[in-house]
Amino acid sequence: MEERDTSGSFLSIDPTMTRNGTDLDLSGNFDFESLILDLLYLIIAVIGLAGNAAVLWQLCFRTQRNTFSIYILNLAAADVLYLILQIIFSLQGLITSSQFSSSSIANFLSTVTTLACIANLSILSAISTERCLSVLCPTWYRSCHPRHMSAVVCALLWALSLLLSILEGFYCDILEEDTDDG
Repeated sequence: MEERDTSGSFLSIDPTMTRNGTDLDLSGNFDFESLILDLLYLIIAVIGLAGNAAVLWQLCFRTQRNTFSIYILNLAAADVLYLILQIIFSLQGLITSSQFSSSSIANFLSTVTTLACIANLSILSAISTERCLSVLCPTWYRSCHPRHMSAVVCALLWALSLLLSILEGFYCDILEEDTDDG
């Protein structure tokens, strides 16, 4: 971490130093805390994946689609995508103590994770907006609401989420190159 002198300015910024000034062990020895956290993340992600898979199954094959079921279906799909990536990251942390060997794989998985998070939050916002419309303007909502509007909104949200996650990935790559140069 960083050390400060009595004036408050930084003495050094070294990621291999702890608060008390001792070196961190970067030799790849097992870190018990990260092992427990990765195992906990894995268990929670598998349980969440099972629950979201049940929601996907129910909404795809068992119930008739309406406006809100389209949103919930897309929300469950975004959750499944995120949870699959969380399982991959947790398994990678349990199997090896190092990061992915290829930075292109890590960048791709980071972009897909960002896509799932942005899509998830966007669909939650769309659900809230749709519910407000149905409560505040019930007559208009029943008579004038376009039939396929929820599917179009979900498609647009996925497209915008993809665009934002790709732009975020490029922006982070540019920042990383700038810090490597400087």
